[in-house]
Amino acid sequence: MIIEKKYYFYAGHRNKNAGEKCGRLHGHTYDVTCYFEFDFIDKKTGVTFLFSDIDELVEPIIKYYDHHFLLFEKDEMCKVFDKCNEPYRKLPFETSAENMAIYLFNRIKVETKLNIVKIEFQETKSSKVIYVPKRKKTSS
Repeated sequence: MIIEKKYYFYAGHRNKNAGEKCGRLHGHTYDVTCYFEFDFIDKKTGVTFLFSDIDELVEPIIKYYDHHFLLFEKDEMCKVFDKCNEPYRKLPFETSAENMAIYLFNRIKVETKLNIVKIEFQETKSSKVIYVPKRKKTSS
């Protein structure tokens, strides 16, 4: 059984290595769609996993970035935000959609222990990345 859950957050960022437009300070409404795989259905209730239970685990991770500026920890702009005592989220990578998708996928997998199998990270109405990690092959 695959359960799909959608989340969103608003954030500003810049990626100095991604061209003129992306290198400037700007913001997005990020849409995040997570896909979870479950092997069971409760015979009594007919439910695999309550949507609200998934939300309780995943939403705090997504909302941690809401209404914050996202910056690569080596970006000079961090010094400006620090000097102005402006809250922001410092990340260990350039804030590309690809990096964010992989990072959120791994945070959700590790912190919630849910079996997330795919994540879609949408930066604009017309642009999104889809991250599906390669599954390890089992030897027979």
